[in-house]
Amino acid sequence: MIWNSTGRKQKVKDYRLHSRFILDEHSLLYREIRFAISHGYDFIANLGHSTFLVSYRGIRFLTDPFLSPHIFGIRRQKPALRPDLVPEVDFIFISHAHYDHLDMRTLRRLKRNATLILPENTKPVLGRTYFKKVLELKHYDSYSEGDVKVISLPVKHNKGRSLLFPNTETSSYMIKIKDRVFYFAGDTAYFEAFREYGREFDIDIAFLPIGGYEPTLLLHKVHMNPFEAVQAFIDLKAEFVVPIHYGTFHTIPKFVKVEAPLKHFKEAILEKNLQSKAIIVEPNLVDIWEL
Repeated sequence: MIWNSTGRKQKVKDYRLHSRFILDEHSLLYREIRFAISHGYDFIANLGHSTFLVSYRGIRFLTDPFLSPHIFGIRRQKPALRPDLVPEVDFIFISHAHYDHLDMRTLRRLKRNATLILPENTKPVLGRTYFKKVLELKHYDSYSEGDVKVISLPVKHNKGRSLLFPNTETSSYMIKIKDRVFYFAGDTAYFEAFREYGREFDIDIAFLPIGGYEPTLLLHKVHMNPFEAVQAFIDLKAEFVVPIHYGTFHTIPKFVKVEAPLKHFKEAILEKNLQSKAIIVEPNLVDIWEL
């Protein structure tokens, strides 16, 4: 049974109507996540789009949770894990307030014993939805909790959510957990600051978006293509790259096949002879790794 912060049972009609786009506790994805957690493994799980579940040394974080079956009538290409089945995490990172990255239907169904970190001017979007702790971080501000340190950094993307929330900011996050540094770029076009971040931080794994760039004429100023994502990885001087933001939705569905982001990402990695540096976790799969 799912409840919201007011104590009222949430509506599940939306999920019942789209049941074939939902993964339950019998799904391979759910069973692989439970297996990794029960054995204490470090892992990366791709839950679709920019929603990644990462566990390192017993600390777990979730990025841009969007697990709804559709967005504005556009159905998912692949089903999503039911939000209440996502294991408890320590941190949730929201890169920006666009509807495919800050999804209130998903947030209301997640377990709430987490620190939720948001960009500047974004907290009002949550309304009365509560978490253990909710923090807005301005660019270059940092937050520490136990073995975790987080720094908010600018990216090149359009801010705002709607007429009600026109000034929500857009951020990326440098996340240090014990001895490892993860960079979650959220949504961004390619820009020169990646070189600055590469000089400033010793990054182990960079999560970089590769999809949503077609039609290029309209979107090149807000989204990277796969070749630009590989260049951003080189600029960041990270040890490994994880491609995100592909294979789940597209703002203009007819461009899905034209875009082929993962295919072009693999070509770009091969061209630069960086195959050993790419951790490709396709939607609804789990990668268990050793660092």
